[in-house]
Amino acid sequence: MFINKKVLILAPHPDDEVFGCGGLIAKMIRQNCEVYVLYITVGETRDFSAKGSSGPEERLQEIKNVSDFYGFADYELSLPGNDYHLKLDGYPSSTLISVIERDARCSLQNVDPDILLAPDTDDYNQDHRAVYSAAITATRPADNSFKKFQPVFLTYELPYSDWGHTETTGGSNLYVELSDEDFAKKVEALKFYSSQLKSEDSPLSVNGITALAQFRGMQVQTKYAEAYKIKRIIA
Repeated sequence: MFINKKVLILAPHPDDEVFGCGGLIAKMIRQNCEVYVLYITVGETRDFSAKGSSGPEERLQEIKNVSDFYGFADYELSLPGNDYHLKLDGYPSSTLISVIERDARCSLQNVDPDILLAPDTDDYNQDHRAVYSAAITATRPADNSFKKFQPVFLTYELPYSDWGHTETTGGSNLYVELSDEDFAKKVEALKFYSSQLKSEDSPLSVNGITALAQFRGMQVQTKYAEAYKIKRIIA
């Protein structure tokens, strides 16, 4: 399933792709996949940390470091700046749909991926929910002679997935086994996002992603795993 494929990952913010599918990224690149990442937005962010905020300049450098580390085929930040960051739910859906569908360099039309990965709808972050909703519209069936069609569409979970937007959380139906090497690469990639890492008792930490990967692995009788939801698979 993940061998010699072209893959597009939608990351509402830099770090979502590593938290959500960093092990799978390592696995896919190891298995000769081309991985593209469309980051949607980043800006000045106030947060609950010792520093209290993170800025776009350091976040852009973190993206480059992660891309170089993994070896992405390409990546793009489509809507940078404080006008968009953490405000995607306030913009017309058509703007975000068009970016994902065809306007971005790393759009569905331009990349033509075999596999699309996006955040899930059960997420407390408003930007994540907006990107998911736009991705659903952007991947609607249409005449293949005019619009590219993605045969595999999966949503990834983030470490705080049990604190969801709706009363129905969970429901993963695809588990990806990670080798020690795959998981180690996820950990190393996450360290490049130092501005986003929290204390070790937080889900958003190396300890947090380790506990989650071990738990998902235990569910399927392997050491480490990541869990996904299948939106569409054409076999």
